[in-house]
Amino acid sequence: MVNFVKPRYTSSKIRSAGKRIVKGKSTTEDNKVLENFRGSHAYILNTFQANIRNHSKGIATSVGQRLKRRNTILDKLAREPSMPLASMHDIAGCRMIFEGIDDLQRVRASMHSARWKHSLTHGPQRFDYIESPKITGYRGIHDVYQYAVNSIGGRPWNGLKVEIQYRTLPQHAWATAVEVADLITSNRIKFADAQTHYLRYFQLSSEIIARTTEGQKSCCSELSDIELKREFQAADRRLGLLQTFDNLRGTSAKRLKFKRNTILIFRFDLRADEEALELRTFENVNRAIEAYDDLEREFGEKADIVLVRGESEENIRDAFRNYFSDARAFVDFMRDGLEVL
Repeated sequence: MVNFVKPRYTSSKIRSAGKRIVKGKSTTEDNKVLENFRGSHAYILNTFQANIRNHSKGIATSVGQRLKRRNTILDKLAREPSMPLASMHDIAGCRMIFEGIDDLQRVRASMHSARWKHSLTHGPQRFDYIESPKITGYRGIHDVYQYAVNSIGGRPWNGLKVEIQYRTLPQHAWATAVEVADLITSNRIKFADAQTHYLRYFQLSSEIIARTTEGQKSCCSELSDIELKREFQAADRRLGLLQTFDNLRGTSAKRLKFKRNTILIFRFDLRADEEALELRTFENVNRAIEAYDDLEREFGEKADIVLVRGESEENIRDAFRNYFSDARAFVDFMRDGLEVL
Protein backbone atom coordinates (compact mmCIF):
# COMPACT_ATOMS: atom_id res chain seq x y z
CA MET A 1 0.00 0.00 0.00
CA VAL A 2 1.30 3.46 -0.93
CA ASN A 3 1.95 5.81 1.99
CA PHE A 4 1.08 9.16 0.41
CA VAL A 5 2.67 12.38 1.64
CA LYS A 6 0.37 14.16 4.10
CA PRO A 7 0.08 17.96 4.40
CA ARG A 8 2.10 19.08 7.41
CA TYR A 9 1.79 22.86 7.38
CA THR A 10 -0.93 25.45 7.89
CA SER A 11 -2.13 27.73 5.09
CA SER A 12 -0.44 30.72 6.71
CA LYS A 13 2.86 28.83 6.89
CA ILE A 14 2.57 27.85 3.21
CA ARG A 15 1.65 31.40 2.22
CA SER A 16 4.64 32.90 4.07
CA ALA A 17 7.04 30.33 2.63
CA GLY A 18 5.85 31.08 -0.91
CA LYS A 19 6.40 34.81 -0.46
CA ARG A 20 9.95 34.35 0.82
CA ILE A 21 10.86 31.84 -1.91
CA VAL A 22 9.70 34.20 -4.68
CA LYS A 23 11.67 37.09 -3.15
CA GLY A 24 14.82 34.96 -3.02
CA LYS A 25 14.85 35.03 0.79
CA SER A 26 13.83 31.45 1.46
CA THR A 27 15.10 29.28 4.28
CA THR A 28 15.66 25.54 4.28
CA GLU A 29 12.36 25.20 6.12
CA ASP A 30 10.55 27.22 3.43
CA ASN A 31 11.71 24.79 0.77
CA LYS A 32 10.57 21.86 2.89
CA VAL A 33 7.16 23.54 3.16
CA LEU A 34 6.91 23.89 -0.61
CA GLU A 35 8.03 20.33 -1.27
CA ASN A 36 5.55 18.95 1.27
CA PHE A 37 2.70 21.07 -0.11
CA ARG A 38 3.36 19.96 -3.67
CA GLY A 39 3.99 16.32 -2.73
CA SER A 40 0.80 16.10 -0.71
CA HIS A 41 -1.22 16.67 -3.88
CA ALA A 42 -0.25 13.21 -5.16
CA TYR A 43 -2.95 11.67 -2.97
CA ILE A 44 -5.81 13.71 -4.42
CA LEU A 45 -4.43 13.13 -7.93
CA ASN A 46 -4.72 9.41 -7.29
CA THR A 47 -8.30 9.81 -6.04
CA PHE A 48 -9.49 12.03 -8.86
CA GLN A 49 -7.92 10.03 -11.67
CA ALA A 50 -9.95 7.02 -10.50
CA ASN A 51 -13.14 9.12 -10.47
CA ILE A 52 -12.35 10.61 -13.87
CA ARG A 53 -11.80 7.21 -15.43
CA ASN A 54 -15.18 6.06 -14.14
CA HIS A 55 -16.96 9.06 -15.67
CA SER A 56 -15.04 9.07 -18.97
CA LYS A 57 -14.68 5.34 -19.65
CA GLY A 58 -15.29 4.61 -23.31
CA ILE A 59 -15.60 8.32 -24.12
CA ALA A 60 -12.26 10.05 -23.50
CA THR A 61 -9.46 9.09 -25.87
CA SER A 62 -6.89 9.54 -23.10
CA VAL A 63 -6.61 10.52 -19.45
CA GLY A 64 -3.46 11.78 -17.75
CA GLN A 65 -2.31 13.45 -14.57
CA ARG A 66 0.67 15.45 -13.41
CA LEU A 67 2.12 17.40 -10.50
CA LYS A 68 3.17 20.96 -11.35
CA ARG A 69 6.94 21.29 -11.40
CA ARG A 70 8.66 23.45 -8.81
CA ASN A 71 10.01 26.02 -11.29
CA THR A 72 6.58 26.40 -12.85
CA ILE A 73 5.04 27.00 -9.43
CA LEU A 74 7.60 29.71 -8.69
CA ASP A 75 7.13 31.23 -12.12
CA LYS A 76 3.37 31.45 -11.62
CA LEU A 77 3.82 33.06 -8.21
CA ALA A 78 6.11 35.65 -9.79
CA ARG A 79 3.61 36.36 -12.60
CA GLU A 80 0.67 36.56 -10.21
CA PRO A 81 2.11 38.10 -7.01
CA SER A 82 -1.33 38.61 -5.46
CA MET A 83 -1.98 34.84 -5.48
CA PRO A 84 -0.74 33.03 -2.34
CA LEU A 85 0.97 29.67 -2.74
CA ALA A 86 -1.66 28.06 -0.52
CA SER A 87 -4.38 29.16 -2.98
CA MET A 88 -2.75 27.82 -6.16
CA HIS A 89 -5.33 25.50 -7.66
CA ASP A 90 -3.41 23.66 -10.39
CA ILE A 91 -0.53 21.99 -8.54
CA ALA A 92 -2.44 18.77 -9.10
CA GLY A 93 -3.76 18.43 -12.63
CA CYS A 94 -5.78 15.82 -14.53
CA ARG A 95 -6.43 16.04 -18.26
CA MET A 96 -8.99 14.36 -20.49
CA ILE A 97 -8.86 14.40 -24.30
CA PHE A 98 -11.97 13.83 -26.43
CA GLU A 99 -12.80 13.28 -30.08
CA GLY A 100 -15.20 16.23 -30.07
CA ILE A 101 -16.97 18.86 -28.01
CA ASP A 102 -20.15 16.80 -27.53
CA ASP A 103 -18.19 14.03 -25.78
CA LEU A 104 -16.33 16.63 -23.72
CA GLN A 105 -19.54 18.26 -22.52
CA ARG A 106 -21.14 14.88 -21.82
CA VAL A 107 -18.35 13.84 -19.46
CA ARG A 108 -18.14 17.27 -17.83
CA ALA A 109 -21.89 17.16 -17.11
CA SER A 110 -21.44 13.71 -15.59
CA MET A 111 -18.64 15.03 -13.36
CA HIS A 112 -20.78 17.98 -12.25
CA SER A 113 -23.65 15.69 -11.26
CA ALA A 114 -21.44 13.25 -9.32
CA ARG A 115 -22.52 12.38 -5.80
CA TRP A 116 -19.42 13.35 -3.89
CA LYS A 117 -18.47 15.99 -1.36
CA HIS A 118 -15.73 17.50 -3.54
CA SER A 119 -16.94 20.93 -4.60
CA LEU A 120 -16.37 23.16 -7.62
CA THR A 121 -14.67 26.36 -6.54
CA HIS A 122 -16.26 28.47 -9.28
CA GLY A 123 -19.22 28.88 -11.61
CA PRO A 124 -19.43 26.59 -14.67
CA GLN A 125 -18.42 29.34 -17.13
CA ARG A 126 -15.44 30.69 -15.14
CA PHE A 127 -12.76 28.69 -16.98
CA ASP A 128 -14.63 27.87 -20.19
CA TYR A 129 -12.04 28.79 -22.80
CA ILE A 130 -14.06 27.20 -25.60
CA GLU A 131 -16.87 29.68 -25.19
CA SER A 132 -14.39 32.49 -24.41
CA PRO A 133 -10.92 31.60 -25.80
CA LYS A 134 -7.85 33.14 -24.18
CA ILE A 135 -6.09 35.98 -25.98
CA THR A 136 -3.27 33.52 -26.78
CA GLY A 137 -5.69 31.27 -28.68
CA TYR A 138 -5.90 28.62 -25.97
CA ARG A 139 -9.15 26.67 -26.05
CA GLY A 140 -10.41 24.08 -23.59
CA ILE A 141 -12.31 23.97 -20.31
CA HIS A 142 -10.90 23.80 -16.79
CA ASP A 143 -12.71 22.85 -13.60
CA VAL A 144 -11.22 23.26 -10.14
CA TYR A 145 -12.39 20.97 -7.36
CA GLN A 146 -11.68 21.26 -3.65
CA TYR A 147 -11.08 17.87 -2.11
CA ALA A 148 -13.52 16.92 0.67
CA VAL A 149 -14.25 13.52 2.25
CA ASN A 150 -15.61 12.26 5.56
CA SER A 151 -13.34 9.23 5.82
CA ILE A 152 -10.71 9.36 8.53
CA GLY A 153 -8.06 8.19 6.09
CA GLY A 154 -8.72 10.98 3.61
CA ARG A 155 -9.36 13.91 5.96
CA PRO A 156 -5.73 15.15 6.11
CA TRP A 157 -6.03 16.16 2.44
CA ASN A 158 -9.36 18.02 2.75
CA GLY A 159 -9.12 21.51 1.28
CA LEU A 160 -6.46 20.76 -1.35
CA LYS A 161 -7.42 21.55 -4.94
CA VAL A 162 -7.12 19.77 -8.26
CA GLU A 163 -7.58 21.21 -11.74
CA ILE A 164 -9.40 19.11 -14.34
CA GLN A 165 -8.68 19.99 -17.98
CA TYR A 166 -11.05 19.03 -20.78
CA ARG A 167 -9.80 19.33 -24.36
CA THR A 168 -10.79 18.00 -27.76
CA LEU A 169 -8.16 16.45 -30.02
CA PRO A 170 -7.81 19.63 -32.14
CA GLN A 171 -7.55 21.80 -29.01
CA HIS A 172 -4.94 19.45 -27.55
CA ALA A 173 -2.97 19.44 -30.80
CA TRP A 174 -2.78 23.24 -30.71
CA ALA A 175 -1.74 23.27 -27.04
CA THR A 176 0.88 20.60 -27.77
CA ALA A 177 2.36 22.72 -30.54
CA VAL A 178 2.58 25.70 -28.18
CA GLU A 179 4.43 23.61 -25.60
CA VAL A 180 6.91 22.37 -28.21
CA ALA A 181 7.39 25.87 -29.61
CA ASP A 182 8.11 27.16 -26.11
CA LEU A 183 10.77 24.47 -25.72
CA ILE A 184 12.52 24.93 -29.07
CA THR A 185 12.27 28.73 -29.40
CA SER A 186 12.63 29.78 -25.72
CA ASN A 187 9.35 31.69 -26.00
CA ARG A 188 6.49 31.77 -23.49
CA ILE A 189 3.51 31.67 -25.80
CA LYS A 190 1.06 30.05 -23.40
CA PHE A 191 1.67 32.90 -20.96
CA ALA A 192 1.15 35.61 -23.61
CA ASP A 193 4.80 36.54 -23.04
CA ALA A 194 6.17 35.52 -26.43
CA GLN A 195 7.70 37.63 -29.15
CA THR A 196 4.85 39.24 -31.04
CA HIS A 197 5.24 37.22 -34.23
CA TYR A 198 5.16 33.87 -32.38
CA LEU A 199 2.14 34.91 -30.35
CA ARG A 200 0.33 36.02 -33.50
CA TYR A 201 1.23 32.77 -35.26
CA PHE A 202 -0.59 30.73 -32.63
CA GLN A 203 -3.53 33.10 -32.43
CA LEU A 204 -4.04 32.62 -36.17
CA SER A 205 -3.54 28.87 -36.03
CA SER A 206 -6.05 28.58 -33.19
CA GLU A 207 -8.61 30.44 -35.29
CA ILE A 208 -8.00 28.17 -38.29
CA ILE A 209 -8.35 24.99 -36.23
CA ALA A 210 -11.47 26.26 -34.42
CA ARG A 211 -13.22 27.19 -37.68
CA THR A 212 -12.28 24.17 -39.78
CA THR A 213 -12.51 21.35 -37.22
CA GLU A 214 -15.27 22.47 -34.85
CA GLY A 215 -17.20 25.20 -36.66
CA GLN A 216 -16.35 27.73 -33.95
CA LYS A 217 -14.36 30.92 -33.54
CA SER A 218 -11.30 31.67 -31.46
CA CYS A 219 -9.41 34.91 -30.80
CA CYS A 220 -9.27 36.25 -34.38
CA SER A 221 -12.98 36.17 -35.18
CA GLU A 222 -12.82 39.56 -36.94
CA LEU A 223 -10.80 38.13 -39.84
CA SER A 224 -12.44 36.73 -42.95
CA ASP A 225 -11.37 33.27 -44.10
CA ILE A 226 -9.26 34.80 -46.88
CA GLU A 227 -7.57 37.28 -44.53
CA LEU A 228 -6.94 34.57 -41.98
CA LYS A 229 -5.36 32.21 -44.50
CA ARG A 230 -3.16 34.88 -46.05
CA GLU A 231 -1.88 36.19 -42.73
CA PHE A 232 -1.10 32.73 -41.41
CA GLN A 233 0.73 31.67 -44.57
CA ALA A 234 2.85 34.83 -44.35
CA ALA A 235 3.58 34.08 -40.69
CA ASP A 236 4.59 30.50 -41.45
CA ARG A 237 6.87 31.59 -44.29
CA ARG A 238 8.62 33.84 -41.77
CA LEU A 239 8.86 31.30 -38.92
CA GLY A 240 8.76 27.94 -40.72
CA LEU A 241 7.15 26.24 -37.76
CA LEU A 242 4.95 23.81 -39.68
CA GLN A 243 8.01 22.26 -41.31
CA THR A 244 9.92 22.32 -38.03
CA PHE A 245 7.09 20.50 -36.24
CA ASP A 246 6.81 18.01 -39.07
CA ASN A 247 10.49 17.18 -38.71
CA LEU A 248 10.26 16.48 -34.99
CA ARG A 249 9.66 12.81 -34.46
CA GLY A 250 10.31 12.01 -30.82
CA THR A 251 11.60 8.58 -31.87
CA SER A 252 13.77 8.23 -28.76
CA ALA A 253 10.68 7.77 -26.59
CA LYS A 254 9.63 4.66 -28.49
CA ARG A 255 12.49 2.65 -27.02
CA LEU A 256 11.86 3.72 -23.44
CA LYS A 257 9.76 1.87 -20.89
CA PHE A 258 7.27 3.51 -18.55
CA LYS A 259 5.87 2.74 -15.14
CA ARG A 260 2.92 4.26 -13.30
CA ASN A 261 5.15 7.06 -12.00
CA THR A 262 7.40 8.49 -14.70
CA ILE A 263 9.68 11.52 -14.64
CA LEU A 264 10.32 13.06 -18.07
CA ILE A 265 13.55 15.03 -18.47
CA PHE A 266 13.76 17.15 -21.62
CA ARG A 267 17.36 18.38 -21.85
CA PHE A 268 18.24 21.78 -23.36
CA ASP A 269 22.05 21.62 -23.11
CA LEU A 270 22.91 18.69 -25.39
CA ARG A 271 24.61 18.39 -28.76
CA ALA A 272 22.50 17.72 -31.82
CA ASP A 273 23.51 14.02 -31.88
CA GLU A 274 22.54 13.39 -28.24
CA GLU A 275 19.17 12.18 -26.98
CA ALA A 276 17.14 15.12 -25.63
CA LEU A 277 14.65 12.99 -23.68
CA GLU A 278 15.41 10.89 -20.62
CA LEU A 279 12.98 8.95 -18.46
CA ARG A 280 13.21 7.88 -14.83
CA THR A 281 10.52 5.44 -13.70
CA PHE A 282 9.30 4.47 -10.24
CA GLU A 283 6.79 2.03 -8.80
CA ASN A 284 6.39 4.13 -5.64
CA VAL A 285 4.91 7.61 -5.93
CA ASN A 286 6.70 8.98 -2.86
CA ARG A 287 10.08 7.88 -4.19
CA ALA A 288 9.21 9.55 -7.51
CA ILE A 289 8.38 12.82 -5.74
CA GLU A 290 11.69 12.76 -3.85
CA ALA A 291 13.59 12.14 -7.08
CA TYR A 292 11.60 14.90 -8.79
CA ASP A 293 12.79 17.46 -6.24
CA ASP A 294 16.39 16.23 -6.50
CA LEU A 295 16.37 16.40 -10.32
CA GLU A 296 14.98 19.95 -10.39
CA ARG A 297 17.80 21.07 -8.11
CA GLU A 298 20.34 19.17 -10.21
CA PHE A 299 19.30 20.45 -13.63
CA GLY A 300 17.93 23.90 -12.78
CA GLU A 301 17.10 25.71 -16.03
CA LYS A 302 19.00 23.17 -18.17
CA ALA A 303 16.02 20.85 -18.48
CA ASP A 304 12.24 20.75 -18.41
CA ILE A 305 11.26 18.14 -15.83
CA VAL A 306 7.79 16.79 -15.17
CA LEU A 307 6.35 13.98 -13.05
CA VAL A 308 3.43 12.21 -14.71
CA ARG A 309 1.27 9.31 -13.61
CA GLY A 310 -0.87 7.09 -15.79
CA GLU A 311 -2.26 3.61 -16.17
CA SER A 312 -0.07 2.70 -19.16
CA GLU A 313 2.79 3.80 -21.39
CA GLU A 314 0.41 4.70 -24.21
CA ASN A 315 -1.74 6.73 -21.85
CA ILE A 316 1.23 8.87 -20.80
CA ARG A 317 2.36 9.29 -24.42
CA ASP A 318 -1.06 10.52 -25.50
CA ALA A 319 -1.75 12.90 -22.63
CA PHE A 320 1.75 14.43 -22.48
CA ARG A 321 2.78 14.25 -26.10
CA ASN A 322 4.54 17.64 -25.96
CA TYR A 323 7.44 16.10 -24.00
CA PHE A 324 8.14 13.79 -26.93
CA SER A 325 8.35 16.71 -29.37
CA ASP A 326 5.41 15.32 -31.35
CA ALA A 327 3.35 18.12 -32.83
CA ARG A 328 2.44 16.29 -36.01
CA ALA A 329 -1.27 16.30 -35.15
CA PHE A 330 -1.11 20.10 -35.17
CA VAL A 331 0.55 20.00 -38.59
CA ASP A 332 -2.18 17.72 -39.94
CA PHE A 333 -5.01 19.90 -38.59
CA MET A 334 -3.36 23.04 -39.98
CA ARG A 335 -2.67 21.69 -43.45
CA ASP A 336 -6.18 20.28 -43.71
CA GLY A 337 -7.60 23.57 -42.41
CA LEU A 338 -5.68 25.65 -44.94
CA GLU A 339 -7.12 23.47 -47.69
CA VAL A 340 -10.65 24.11 -46.41
CA LEU A 341 -10.37 27.90 -46.06
